[in-house]
Amino acid sequence: RRSVPSTFASDLGTPGSYVDFDSGPGVDTWFRIDGDGIVFDGIRWSNDWYLPANQRTDYAVEIWAPKLSFNVDAQGDHYNPTASQVVRLSDFNTNENYWGPGEVDANQRTGANPLEADDLIIQSPNTFGYDADFNGDGDGVLYIRVRRNTATPVGGTADTMEIALSNGLTELNYYDTAGTAGKPVADSKNPGVVAVGAVDPPGGTAIAGYSSQGPTNDGRIKPDVSAPAGFFSQTYSGAFNGTSAASPVAAGMAAVLQGAGLAAPGEGTAALVKHFVADLGAPGADNVFGAGKIQMPEPPAAAAATTPGKYIPFALPVRGLDTRSGSHVGPVALTGPYAPQSVIDFDVIHETTVPDVGVSAVVINLTSVNTGATGYVQAYPYLRASNGGTSTLNISTAGAARPNFAIVPVGVDGKISIYLQAGGNVIVDVLGYYLDGQNSAVADGRFVPLAAPERWMDTRGQNSAPLPASFGGIPQKANANDTILVPTLAGTALPALGNVQALVVNITAAGPTSGGYLQAITTGAVGATHSNVNYTTGTAAANTAIIPITGPGSMSVFTSKTTDIIVDVVGYITSGSSSASNEGLFVPITPGRAYNSRTGPAFTTGESRTITLTGLTPAPLPAVPANAVGVSTNLTVVNPPNVGFLTVYPGPTQPSTSNVNFSPGKTVANAALLALSNTGSVIATMSKPGHVLIDINGYFTPASA
Repeated sequence: RRSVPSTFASDLGTPGSYVDFDSGPGVDTWFRIDGDGIVFDGIRWSNDWYLPANQRTDYAVEIWAPKLSFNVDAQGDHYNPTASQVVRLSDFNTNENYWGPGEVDANQRTGANPLEADDLIIQSPNTFGYDADFNGDGDGVLYIRVRRNTATPVGGTADTMEIALSNGLTELNYYDTAGTAGKPVADSKNPGVVAVGAVDPPGGTAIAGYSSQGPTNDGRIKPDVSAPAGFFSQTYSGAFNGTSAASPVAAGMAAVLQGAGLAAPGEGTAALVKHFVADLGAPGADNVFGAGKIQMPEPPAAAAATTPGKYIPFALPVRGLDTRSGSHVGPVALTGPYAPQSVIDFDVIHETTVPDVGVSAVVINLTSVNTGATGYVQAYPYLRASNGGTSTLNISTAGAARPNFAIVPVGVDGKISIYLQAGGNVIVDVLGYYLDGQNSAVADGRFVPLAAPERWMDTRGQNSAPLPASFGGIPQKANANDTILVPTLAGTALPALGNVQALVVNITAAGPTSGGYLQAITTGAVGATHSNVNYTTGTAAANTAIIPITGPGSMSVFTSKTTDIIVDVVGYITSGSSSASNEGLFVPITPGRAYNSRTGPAFTTGESRTITLTGLTPAPLPAVPANAVGVSTNLTVVNPPNVGFLTVYPGPTQPSTSNVNFSPGKTVANAALLALSNTGSVIATMSKPGHVLIDINGYFTPASA
């Protein structure tokens, strides 16, 4: 297949004019093809493909042949015949020499795709031209002409036209050596579509000569992957060659990934197929092999039975991965930036100070930076969850830094996978980990949710929250580069702080005057490099954090720019001074989506819904026991029309706190460790309309566990 870039001469935009195939100063509206049985894979103009029907240019394709009385071989290669020297193929008296009309004229302006002559087979009625079998007769000569039916819309540009042939020789210099044309689906921009090239022989490392190569006309890399071809086939009684052989191999891989619960249909599957490859050719994705030759990982062993775990915090977050080249941390191979729909596998156990054995989950702050588009990022256990099945954080503004807290179960070989659906770079700061095997009562490392979350600080002076002493009790924003001591709420429901190893908090930046970040730390700690909340001008942003404390006043918040700061305490992690219990230990589960309001009506203003989060069936919904005291979740508000907030609580009384703050049109997520009611449910209240998603990755055990 060859791609023929064509331009228009002086008749650009004039209905009834013909495409000029000569991109130079000459005019050539007759495109010659030599061959015995011409198979058209289609003639299309790709830059119209995504336009609405009424904006597409409409063309018709004409098939012509030289008259038998005209010696076309005596003419030059780019000769333009006169009307007396050719005959339109449909004007022949018999149909026995061709299949298909002499003119193809689908009406693009009424909805037809910008594609003509697809799967058209034509046998030339003459013996002119190239003699491929050297038997003394030529294989035949045909001409095609492409007639414009409509004018170019105002502001429109000349189309780039592709002529895809599976047989036949074209005129010299009238093809694009940088790429080859294909079916429209082959270079589709749909992220759920995978274009497959062929490696032949199947065990080799060479691309097959018949395998189409990119780039596309708009510069994108194609194919997406390559797959083995040329293998034995019982059906074909011999070698099965072609991309017709390679594509089913890739499709089989996709089916296995979906069947194993490792990939969500569509984009999630396509991304994982492009991830599991052996890089061939030029380093990275290229226009010969795509991302590489597909290569399934070793089948993972059955997952070990999950056991309760206790939380072990780090004094300060440990930066395990930063894919930015200028500040890179972690394996050199994991250096960005990454294209959208990329997947990276990070060995969080062996690349950080997390112990090598006994760890069931890691607690991280995940930050997306430098994306070129909006979208989301997903962190999940390697080979233990569905790529594209859940989300960890959402990017509503391209390029902006966006962090989120997450408890991520550890997957096969100590790895977690990160799906960068929006591309860009990613930072992983490890806050601590869960040590499993806690099958008897323990004192420390247990999560105890508060029945009613408490607002410990609000610099706006709202909701009767105390203000830091440094503010003199007067409401005011925290200034740039301020570090604010968070006071302990008088009358808090927490036990004596000696029994508290860490606070589980939701931190919010409200009304910032410019873009910046918040950093929550143990008071007096030095050397922190992480951020808990990244904010932009005028937009509230929140995130969950677990902050080790040693007593009253041992939590502080630093702000890089002027903003109001809100700190809500939702629970705590017990210390070694607490009474031993089984309650509040963490059990990871396969991450899954437990609630999605998009399957029904959106929340209305002020609406509250009771949502059961335990005992959900069938798979792949998470299996949380009915007596769990809490769950580890990620809450997402999807495309709300107004400014507002989401509060999720066990009930019955709504607290004066919030879990997610949102802005118009911005999809935003925030992790939350939620207490459950004695019926295994929570109440979700939206201050303004919108849809709500709840993803679960684990639960906290009851006292009887």
